[in-house]
Amino acid sequence: MVNCIIAVVILGENSLVTWFDDGVSKRYTAKDLGIDNADDFASAHISADSTMLVWNNAEGISAQDLYELGEVVNYVENEKHHLLKTLSEIRREASFSQTRLGEAAGIRQSVISRIEGCEISPQINTLLKLLAPLGKTLAIVDLKDSE
Repeated sequence: MVNCIIAVVILGENSLVTWFDDGVSKRYTAKDLGIDNADDFASAHISADSTMLVWNNAEGISAQDLYELGEVVNYVENEKHHLLKTLSEIRREASFSQTRLGEAAGIRQSVISRIEGCEISPQINTLLKLLAPLGKTLAIVDLKDSE
């Protein structure tokens, strides 16, 4: 049983994500929540006791009811897959083979192949080593900007 909502991120005019105390995250639209007014949707936030998602300081939905709705999203896997596919695209656009990038970064070609194929999760140091010869680095951005 879910006891509370840990975080809410509004991703746009019609989408938000909540994280629950069991580690599950779910995506919702205004329609899912029965919110017709865009201003009400934009004001959605967690109640002081973290047991409800509220909007317009009057209406809301309990954490348990909210948990029953929405689509489960796994941001870690989604973002990892997107990041590693982007690395592969950047490498190709720069006309680097995996072997050439490996030589420049000090990483074996076979490891680069497994990283680009999303077979393994590289450490941050490894990603930075691979990105530097391509003239790139990592950045932290708002979730709504990464959608």
